[in-house]
Amino acid sequence: MPQESIYYAVGRLSVLENTALDKSRIDRLLQASGLDEAERVLAEIGWPGGRDWEAAAARHMQTACTLLKELATDVRMVDAFLIRYDINNLKILLKARCLGQDSVALSPCGTVDPDVLARAVDERRYTHLPAILKETLDALEKRLAIDIDPMDIDVTLDKAHYRMVFSLLSGKQKTALTYFRMRVDLTNGAMALRAMHAGKPAQFIQGLLIEGGSIPVKEWEKAYAKPEKLPLLFNRFGPVLYAAAVAAYISPDKLAALEREADDGLLALYKPFRHAVDKDERLISYLLMREREAAAIRLIMAGKENGFDRDTMLERLRELYGR
Repeated sequence: MPQESIYYAVGRLSVLENTALDKSRIDRLLQASGLDEAERVLAEIGWPGGRDWEAAAARHMQTACTLLKELATDVRMVDAFLIRYDINNLKILLKARCLGQDSVALSPCGTVDPDVLARAVDERRYTHLPAILKETLDALEKRLAIDIDPMDIDVTLDKAHYRMVFSLLSGKQKTALTYFRMRVDLTNGAMALRAMHAGKPAQFIQGLLIEGGSIPVKEWEKAYAKPEKLPLLFNRFGPVLYAAAVAAYISPDKLAALEREADDGLLALYKPFRHAVDKDERLISYLLMREREAAAIRLIMAGKENGFDRDTMLERLRELYGR
């Protein structure tokens, strides 16, 4: 990208970042007395959509992802962050097919056209998809022909997700590699603690653990055999996450808080790039900002619709870019 184009891109991002949801706007939503008032506040803070707030959140993300694809210079790194939308679309399509559902809502934010994915799943032919996905889906289809297991769909595609991510990244993309390795570690840790509280055997967790983190899968398996050691593996991520892991080890009620702290720790890796001038990391920082906003809106509005209290929603609410 020419230098003048870089400055143009950064200028566009700077304007858009000024529209980030901040604590005061989120507090207004949380303080709304019910769904009707929350919908009115939502429109006032720039999220029109009435009762169709789910569609508004989807449009919000589509706009962000379109901009990301338009401005990216390191396409492989950006794709590493967008693949998760392909994976989620595939989960939806496969489960819908297994249940006999014809109409599903798919995200256009991924790296593969949703229509291409839908046709591939419908025909059970994955020739035109990336090699890792083709290999994964061909094997999964053989198992689904024998036994329809939604959990198998989720676990298999989650593992394929990270295989694809790490195939796209190299040592030059240090922050992205750190982000995804840490994400794998924290996902494995949370799964291990959740399985421990559910009384699952070692064989169960072995099938769930994801390769690619800075903590080898074997280390998680060893710790699972002596569960009191599980929180110790979180120590490398700092005192906040370690304390959250200890609390989650003691009580399953604290697992949601651990996952919130994990997500906030991941966001912190990209906060220094909020004001970067010529780095694609600035684009990733912007993407994470928009993802957090969409997730916050969905959480709060669903909470209002179902009568959840403010504290329950706050417990699950992740840190926002604009705070």
